Amino acid sequence: MCRCETVALLAGVYLASAFSLAAQTAPGPSQFAPAWKRVAGYTVQENLAGPATGAVNNVWYASNGTRLLAATATNRVFETNDFQHWRLNITDSTPSLAIPAAALRLPEPGARTQAAGPRLYATGQNNIYASDDNGRTWLNLTGFNDRSILGGGFTSLAVSPVNSQEIAAANQYGVWRSLDGGLSWHSLNEDLPNLPVRTLPGRRAAALLDGTVLQYDSGSWIAAATVEPEAALRQQLSRRAAIAFTAAAKTGPIAYAGTADGRLFVSRDEGATWSEAPPATTVAINRIWQDPDRPDSALAAAGTHLLRTVNGGLFWTEVTGTLPATAIHGIAADRSAGVVYLATDRGVYQGSVSLNDAGPAATDWKTISRGLPAAPAWDVRLNSDNTLTAALDGYGVYETPAPHQTRNIRLVNGADLSDRAAAPGSLISILGASVKQGATGSTQFPVIASADQSSQLQVPFESSAGLYRISLQGATDQWTVPLIIKDASPALFVDADGAPLILDAASGFVIDSKAGIHASSSIQVMATGLGKVTPDWPTGVPAPLDTPPTVRGAVAAFLDGSPVQVTKATLAPGYVGYYLVELQIPAIVNKGAAELRIVMNGEESNRVKLYIDPDLAQ
Repeated sequence: MCRCETVALLAGVYLASAFSLAAQTAPGPSQFAPAWKRVAGYTVQENLAGPATGAVNNVWYASNGTRLLAATATNRVFETNDFQHWRLNITDSTPSLAIPAAALRLPEPGARTQAAGPRLYATGQNNIYASDDNGRTWLNLTGFNDRSILGGGFTSLAVSPVNSQEIAAANQYGVWRSLDGGLSWHSLNEDLPNLPVRTLPGRRAAALLDGTVLQYDSGSWIAAATVEPEAALRQQLSRRAAIAFTAAAKTGPIAYAGTADGRLFVSRDEGATWSEAPPATTVAINRIWQDPDRPDSALAAAGTHLLRTVNGGLFWTEVTGTLPATAIHGIAADRSAGVVYLATDRGVYQGSVSLNDAGPAATDWKTISRGLPAAPAWDVRLNSDNTLTAALDGYGVYETPAPHQTRNIRLVNGADLSDRAAAPGSLISILGASVKQGATGSTQFPVIASADQSSQLQVPFESSAGLYRISLQGATDQWTVPLIIKDASPALFVDADGAPLILDAASGFVIDSKAGIHASSSIQVMATGLGKVTPDWPTGVPAPLDTPPTVRGAVAAFLDGSPVQVTKATLAPGYVGYYLVELQIPAIVNKGAAELRIVMNGEESNRVKLYIDPDLAQ
């Protein structure tokens, strides 16, 4: 592969899972239906020996020791042969736990023992142990400061059939591996799709199966010290009504609640008194959606059925219509548009249902799961910025512009689709419109690429900092959108999974960000928003292949908070609006995932993960 083909960039119309430097062109219209983007990853930062994920019930090695398999608590089996990337396995069944080996004594009551040559391993509730004298004495392999470095709830321990020092453990926090008999451990959860997200209580929040609320911060999920709102409301209303509610929703004084036997109730006084609606189903009510502006309109999910009230719960009618038979777990709706989104066992569906009157049942349901992993959807949420968020079983959280809001365009950063400010020379993306021309006053914003529902423009290099209104012209429509411009507003290009675009500076080859980056090597990352350059360069013109203009301001970079030497910052040769930043990776770095960010004029970029392997030092 030649150097000119190695950069992984699209024209920035939307983020895709792969890029190509062969040409800066826009993807075709068929790619925007809709464009889902994963939010954060599969793991949670729990201050353990590495990132954690959901519960795993069993882990075992293949007979030749080249593969490791894991059975999650959601009854799916995954396998890895490189001990980093997992793939779904539909052929292997979960083995039974081995018969415990004899030991002189156990390290803790109920611990399960197994032999590995002359050594014994034991799995306790919260720790793993090893003994080299048949159980007379035990070494705690995971305990430190009265807690386990891997978390608790161990369910399984596997010993490699070819190396008794290689072991893997499964617990309530995922899968962990040691190559030195348990003296050191590392997480195998980064690429394991086992995040048990069940509800979406907020714009940047998700709740797990056990009720733990997560918040999305700097590219990672972090446990929040709060209670899942719907669960808290349900418990509160259940206590007041002395009824075991399985679902609840409340806006102002009006509250709705449902039970396991399909009964639906309404309260108009904060839950002090309740009225029961005439029976509409006998199936458990597992989710209720209530319109925040018109509380008398609500929807309820009961198994495979969707129920509606438009009269404040006096009665409910079924509006499932032509929806394929599939369990409904989550509901989101736009009453003014008459659009309903459902999270189901068969993915995410969109349909038209009147929420202002007793209109007919939906007849136009369509799946909008294209681009999502094939997994059940547990929840769906419409956000105030016209985005749609979905929670997928194991695969975490995904987001897209709400399909029914395609007429409501959105201006975002071209590198990471964030709402960050732009800078002179920046790439900006317009989601929801095919733009032919953009301008503010007499200043033109060149259109770099345009597709059916997305467009990309470049901010003129001669722009000054300030707040602007950009006029956009489509084939038949016009729009005006606000844009904040700063002298610098750096952003690193990422793909749909949040992985950065990295090149080896010596060879020009693209580096897989999860495959390990050499210590002491020079790498190049692609960015936008680094502002004006020297010598001046015309807007909308690809940068020269030789001696591209240099960024005027000082660019700083940080790896896990420590400064990294920036050896070059220029326009990316042959491209419009892309900047190339060359970094020197230190000779001494910690092994594993590291967080990279760049800073300019006090403005920070998005934070991305690199995987460093000191063993690859050149």
